[in-house]
Amino acid sequence: MNWRGKTNDPRLTAALVWTAILLYIAFFSYLTVLKHEAFETTAFDLGNVDQAVWNTRHGRPLAMTNIEGLTNRLGTHVEPILVPTSLLYFVWSDPRALLILQTVVIALGAWPVYHLVKWRTSGFVIGDWGWQGEVLAVVFAVAYLLFPALQSANAFDFHAVSLAPSLFLFAFYCLETERWGWFSLFAVLTMSCKEDMPLLVAMLGLYALVAHRGRNWRVALPTMAAAGTWFLVALGWVMPHFDTGGVSPLANRYAYLGDGPLEMALAVVRQPGLVLYQLGTSGSFAYVRDLLEPVAFLSLLAPQVLLLAIPPLAVNLLSTDSYMHQLEGFHYGATLAPITVVSAIYGVAWLMRRLSRFRYLPSLLAVVILGATLLYHRGHGYTPLAAGFRGSWPIVSDHERQAAGLIGLVPQEAIVSAQSRLNPHLSQREKIYMFPRVEDAEYVFFDVTADSWPIHPNDQWRLFQSLTTEDNFGVLAAKEGYVLLRRGLTGADQLPDEFYSFARRQDPEMQYAAVIEFGGDLRLLGFDVVKDAAGTSLTIYWQALRNLETDYRICPFFFDETGRIIEDTTLRPMTTAIWYPTSLWKPGETVWMQTLPWDVGSDFRIGLGVVEGEDWSQMQNRLRVTIVSSTLPAYPIDEGTAVQLVEVRAAEVIAP
Repeated sequence: MNWRGKTNDPRLTAALVWTAILLYIAFFSYLTVLKHEAFETTAFDLGNVDQAVWNTRHGRPLAMTNIEGLTNRLGTHVEPILVPTSLLYFVWSDPRALLILQTVVIALGAWPVYHLVKWRTSGFVIGDWGWQGEVLAVVFAVAYLLFPALQSANAFDFHAVSLAPSLFLFAFYCLETERWGWFSLFAVLTMSCKEDMPLLVAMLGLYALVAHRGRNWRVALPTMAAAGTWFLVALGWVMPHFDTGGVSPLANRYAYLGDGPLEMALAVVRQPGLVLYQLGTSGSFAYVRDLLEPVAFLSLLAPQVLLLAIPPLAVNLLSTDSYMHQLEGFHYGATLAPITVVSAIYGVAWLMRRLSRFRYLPSLLAVVILGATLLYHRGHGYTPLAAGFRGSWPIVSDHERQAAGLIGLVPQEAIVSAQSRLNPHLSQREKIYMFPRVEDAEYVFFDVTADSWPIHPNDQWRLFQSLTTEDNFGVLAAKEGYVLLRRGLTGADQLPDEFYSFARRQDPEMQYAAVIEFGGDLRLLGFDVVKDAAGTSLTIYWQALRNLETDYRICPFFFDETGRIIEDTTLRPMTTAIWYPTSLWKPGETVWMQTLPWDVGSDFRIGLGVVEGEDWSQMQNRLRVTIVSSTLPAYPIDEGTAVQLVEVRAAEVIAP
């Protein structure tokens, strides 16, 4: 197939684009695989998709058990493209294969972008701009690869819809260059990526009828008819047929508009106030502004192309799921990236037609686009060109390496319940559940040091107790905070000592030393004040002064200058406090604890106390405080039953 269109294809610029594509593939393949090996991928959605693809490869088309209420992925998303994708598992059956495939397909979208610019700036369309058109084509290809919404989708697990941007770009280029056979193929592939993608293809049909230079109704009408039919069948029959429990995104995210696609469509027309209210609450103006900023808002000069974005914009902004209102961070903005870039290309072509007397206009526009791309990418991107990227680089620590040995203890044919971040490492089996769903699972695997979502940390502990005392599960292995249970393993309800190593630290490096004793039983050694994107947390380091029989409650709390409690561990307890109570501490060992991060503002103080029992209000049960030494000013409070460790003003620790 000849992608060169109506102009020459100098080997130098083509080589530059392919270099950018290969660099993108190499970088994001490494990044996403490393994220997986660092256990930063999750059940939603790498585990879900991996299980569906693996089951398809083994003769059970799109079978999936990870989502409660569903036995097939078609109940949550209609993604037929996963069926041919399963052929990849005949070569390499591994979720990392999906991550690399996704990266390759996304990167290839730069190729039709490059040729579309060359076609629009060729003599056939607006005149011959020579080398400047070639430079502009390379810049647009690079701008596409650096588009943060696209990179976000690439970095966030695997989603079939993330394949759609490149397939859409190939379809659009074939439409414009009237390669109708190839257009049909890529249109079908685009629609197969998700149940709402037929709307995007229908817009291509409308574009062919209204804005395409040929206004080819023979292509436009069948395209719109086929896309509309596919959309109605997917949402009106396929999803309801497989979603018997009513858990699909359509049922949950758009229920305020009605039951089913027809009622929802009518509600948009009949209740515009409801739609406008939702658009207002979803931050639509900022969303569109951020979408257009990477291409210097040049997309606005080609509204006939930019209007193709109406379906994905509506899908995202009319949803009640706040995650869909974020352009980056998830995968929801991916399908908007190609439309934004293509409309900017046409906006540039519009300017070049009208300002053709300015000889170096394409070069100037190339500088503007590249500058806008790099500027926006610096604050939002997912490469080392972005500010703060180094801090987000995945790290495979010894803790993650411990999980591999435990995973090896689980037979391939076993039914498993696994925590969200462990799930994708065990999902290649006929039946797997996301913990805390257990049902008929033969093995249960979770990590107490990781985010316990969707179960509260206290409930996770209670479930462990229930499984080992009432449900015939025993501890097969436990290490460094990991717990692997097996059904039918009797007499194994105790955690081994090596499990508690997650709470022990040897020679810890503490931000602030503070030797403070509580009664004659516990000694605080120091603490860290940690602030990140999730909020502020306190890390504290302890020693037991003797063998303890009492399980003391350790109570850190954040309060303001009036004494009002801003945050404590009542609702968000510390993992160590739950799993490693003081009665198990050994004298001389250093025990590490950390509060869960929370937004406590920029002005606060941190207090700390210890109480026997659970009721902090019983002052007579609190251990008396003795301040031996402290790097920062520390003060006894509450009549010497607690201590103020630190004061923070304007997000800065007040030091002596």
